[in-house]
Amino acid sequence: MMRHVLGTLGTVFSAFSFVACMAGEAPQDVDQETGEELVSEAEQAIKNGTPADAGEAMVVRVSSPDASCTGTLISSSRVVTAAHCLTSNNPASYTVTYAGTTRFVWQILRHPDADDGVDVGMLVLSSAFPLGELTEYPQVNVSDTDHLIGRQVTCYGYGKQDVGGACTSNAQCAAGFTCDTRPDYMRCFKSSAILRKGTFSVISDPDDDDIWFQLDVPNASGQLLLPGDSGGPCILDNPDWGTKHLVGVNMSSNFSSISVATSREAFASWVLAND
Repeated sequence: MMRHVLGTLGTVFSAFSFVACMAGEAPQDVDQETGEELVSEAEQAIKNGTPADAGEAMVVRVSSPDASCTGTLISSSRVVTAAHCLTSNNPASYTVTYAGTTRFVWQILRHPDADDGVDVGMLVLSSAFPLGELTEYPQVNVSDTDHLIGRQVTCYGYGKQDVGGACTSNAQCAAGFTCDTRPDYMRCFKSSAILRKGTFSVISDPDDDDIWFQLDVPNASGQLLLPGDSGGPCILDNPDWGTKHLVGVNMSSNFSSISVATSREAFASWVLAND
């Protein structure tokens, strides 16, 4: 079943921002006349999410002339992202940036069932990132989506920071927002180049729980995925073993109550065969 696609969600999760993400509580200054809390510009800039370190889940930014998406390094030279982010067949159209270092792309791989909903692709880099042998990449394991239902996952993305109302032009957006006029969007967005994260509960997808899972959004912090979060990872942390697992790839959102990820059940075997 085709979904609305997260586009440029600089988007999961906004959150996604793709990835709208959590904002931590901090002491606030108070207006002495009104008694209202004063919010600094810095706090306003992260109101939808918690800034994250790319090294937490080996998260990269995938850039092309048509889109800005998110991806995950599963080795020093391979990136997992969303297939819908790979609009060009020319590897030279893409760059991948990790922790301020940029690499070009040598090969584009799309899941063989990408057109049937398995919205996952891989980029093979022209040269590996200079990472140490002890670098811990998120593990990709073959496992049923059923094992994830009710679990907490952390989703990451270089998504746009905030979402405003419907629009057909920039003139209809508030200051600092621009109108994304693509048919699936037609909304006001505020861009951000900051990686963000949010923690969500996994719920079953009603259409096909062998391919997708949904996130229970918005969460208690009001977070959800936004354009640019597409392709970003949903990570399950296993504290018993001290390991992190790539269990989903951010795919789509309706900007209010639905965020969908492609489940590892649908893509893990293919990713492992091409690693």
